Amino acid sequence: MKIRVFNADDHPILRKGITNLLVETNDMEWVGSAGNGEEAVQKIRTLKPDVAVLDIEMPLMTGLEAAKILINEGVSTHFVLLTLFKDEMFFNEGMKIGVKGYLLKESSEHEILECIRTTSQGKAYVNAELTQYLINANHSKDSILNDLTNHEINILKLISRQKTTAEIADMLFISPKTVSNHRTNISKKLALDGKQNGLLKWAIKNKDLLK
Repeated sequence: MKIRVFNADDHPILRKGITNLLVETNDMEWVGSAGNGEEAVQKIRTLKPDVAVLDIEMPLMTGLEAAKILINEGVSTHFVLLTLFKDEMFFNEGMKIGVKGYLLKESSEHEILECIRTTSQGKAYVNAELTQYLINANHSKDSILNDLTNHEINILKLISRQKTTAEIADMLFISPKTVSNHRTNISKKLALDGKQNGLLKWAIKNKDLLK
């Protein structure tokens, strides 16, 4: 039985490229396409494809938002996100909601087809280049926090939640002066340059590291 595949991309040439690839592949059946996220949601509900390949960046609704809505509705379709960007946030969010595949637009035709075949079986597929990127990124992030003590990481978590020095002191039953000393040490270890609110900005920006 052929794998029924739907694709969505707001760029006509890229959308046509995937469509043609599907049409020319013996074990796949192209069932339709869309140029934006809202249209994709409506058509997938009706067509019920085995796999939907969605561009992340689309007008009206992103591919990630479209996939989230449909997964929450309990559709049987498996989703593959296609993107130009090596973005860990998109990747993590996609995996968290149940997206099975994640591909860069620079992926080869072979990779795209293998991803569709793998995800149609309910298995996860991430192309090799992205996997290596994420491994390297995670190693880099791990090393950033390696120099911090558990106590300092806890303080950093509270800073990321925009707690003041006085609030942190009350929550941890230590003096505000001790919190200030910790903030100074953390800033040194993170090689922050001492700009106003530099530690707060870093903590908010890197909140995901502290989970």
